[in-house]
Amino acid sequence: MKKNVLKIVILVVIDQIVKIIISNTIGNSGNSITLIPNVLKLTYLENTGVAFGMFSGRLLLICVDAVIIFFIAKLLLDKKNELVKGNNIGLTFILAGGIGNLIDRIFRGSVVDYLDITDLFDYPVFNFADICVVIGVILVIIVILISTVQKQEKGL
Repeated sequence: MKKNVLKIVILVVIDQIVKIIISNTIGNSGNSITLIPNVLKLTYLENTGVAFGMFSGRLLLICVDAVIIFFIAKLLLDKKNELVKGNNIGLTFILAGGIGNLIDRIFRGSVVDYLDITDLFDYPVFNFADICVVIGVILVIIVILISTVQKQEKGL
């Protein structure tokens, strides 16, 4: 579990440092800096909702985030010896991303988003914490699929 905590701390620190840098350099909602023309911009946005800016309600989202984070942390602690390594890593990434965005909601009032690929794909602006959550979910899904296939092969 100590390794998981260290990974979570490192990912959350990276997330928060990048958000501080973005906030201090770009600073106003909607301002952009082009990094790779027609591919990637840094666009400062304050997201008061969840994914894609849907829903809102700061207190409700803080409570929902905290409950999800609690249950994932409890799962990692209670089942640490039973979890497949991929699930352990996946849940660690999900937890780190959730904590990073929860810190924003509590201390900034909104989540700082900045990675903008809208010139390449019609996709909402997102951040490092979001990437952590997506990577974590993908890992968990892959592990579940592999485990399911292996169980089915053993049953045949």
